[in-house]
Amino acid sequence: MTTIALLPGDGIGAEILDGPIAFLRQLEQDGVPVRLTGPWPYGSTGWAQTGSILPAATVQACRDADVILSGAVGTHPGITAEQCPNPEAALIELRHLFDLRISVRTVRVPGEEDVIIVRNITGGAYAGPERRVESDGVRPAEDRLVLDPARVREVFDIAADHALRHPGRRAISVDKASVFATSRLWRRAAHAAAVRFDDVNVDRAAYELVKYAELPAVIVTEGLFGDILSDIVCARAGSPALCGSATINPERPAGHGATALFEPAHGSSPHRTGSRRSNPTGAWLALADLFAWCPDLAALDLHTRVRQALDHVIDTAPPTYDLAPVSSRTLDMDGFNERVLGTLAAVSA
Repeated sequence: MTTIALLPGDGIGAEILDGPIAFLRQLEQDGVPVRLTGPWPYGSTGWAQTGSILPAATVQACRDADVILSGAVGTHPGITAEQCPNPEAALIELRHLFDLRISVRTVRVPGEEDVIIVRNITGGAYAGPERRVESDGVRPAEDRLVLDPARVREVFDIAADHALRHPGRRAISVDKASVFATSRLWRRAAHAAAVRFDDVNVDRAAYELVKYAELPAVIVTEGLFGDILSDIVCARAGSPALCGSATINPERPAGHGATALFEPAHGSSPHRTGSRRSNPTGAWLALADLFAWCPDLAALDLHTRVRQALDHVIDTAPPTYDLAPVSSRTLDMDGFNERVLGTLAAVSA
């Protein structure tokens, strides 16, 4: 049995999960070994309901779960930045609580194969507050970037697994070895990896991702570089909504809380909340990756079913507003989800 804690998040976060949650509830009814709990509030919504961006009940639900399915977390309609200044810290704290230290982002590029971005997410540039010194406007600010060789190697182990699934396509390791000691460590790990990664400086990587016709299959890089480069890949794909994100603990510590968190990689878009126009592709990609991660569900090949249904809808239906030419026919979120769910039902019938 796989227990999934549902954390809808803020802004469009709850509605963007409607389609995936509907499919999960259907699986529950059909006797598939999956159990949903929640929805549990966090971020701005958590603050509005409980006074905390990460309520204790939400943390406990994640401790009782195998994985987390999250919507976007951030700003929310009716809640100002003065009231809740840093709701994204709730997601960062969850990652640290459960040691979800590696990020794997999947970008669906229309007309091409996926691009996978693998990076460290809780170390390096995204370390905790103990490695930061805030400025009072007079003294300097400081952010310490520290990389542990063992943690770098495990990032490459995961990236190599993904590269092996895409034979014949390029895999790149991105760093700035001419400047940073951490990047020189990174490059040594790249050269010791189980597959070949081309060394590419981060500035050159940004250029190639914009300019080159063919995108790499896998990009492995330090957290901050990966955050920026994944948005460039999304721009090439056409929208930030075409990215699903997983943050994982590669050790899978059973019995110690959630081993992974899955989410669309876009923001909470409070100005679009309730419009039902948003593109839910990232949420479906996140769900597919959740199925691949959980042993009970991976054995049922649900990952392939979701990806095939999603690809069919994207390839045959009108585009959502973010991908559509001006004044052309578009598909709203509910219409998109209905087509994906209908395709999934037809396949299983």
